[in-house]
Amino acid sequence: MAARRPHWRWFTMRGRFAREAVAAFLGAAIVLAAAGCSMTHKVRSAFGGMLPVQVTVAPQANEDSPVAVDLVVVYDKKLVDELLKMPASQWFTSKAQFMADHDKQIAVQGWEWVPGQKVDPLTIDYRAGAKTVVLFADYHTDGDHRFVVQPQQPFRLILAEREMTLEKIQ
Repeated sequence: MAARRPHWRWFTMRGRFAREAVAAFLGAAIVLAAAGCSMTHKVRSAFGGMLPVQVTVAPQANEDSPVAVDLVVVYDKKLVDELLKMPASQWFTSKAQFMADHDKQIAVQGWEWVPGQKVDPLTIDYRAGAKTVVLFADYHTDGDHRFVVQPQQPFRLILAEREMTLEKIQ
């Protein structure tokens, strides 16, 4: 019996299919990679994540007194507006009740640092659906002493003598 020859049409079709599939896959990968740069923040918010935070405490921070800082991850858009009306002094006096009233819609982490203290980098975990992060610092001076950041935006918190500032980091 004579040896069977391969069916060339089969190989040609399969080769063409393979080339088209590889081209489609590479095209999709390029599109997703390009879009991924702008979608990363939304994806992290949708699935939760970790927020890197750096803290610098000035030697004369809070007029040379310890400063309490609360980081509030907000999961309810309506509460964001409520918190943005609240200065830090009001937050710290009503925090316990606010947390009791909204325990599922917010997550609070708090610290107290002394002037000049070296603070290791922090990582804040947040769950899916985080809308925003509100920071409050309990300064002795007048002012709101409040900042808002996106849960996906790493930042450096600088506790200065009379106020805090925020710098976005990459």
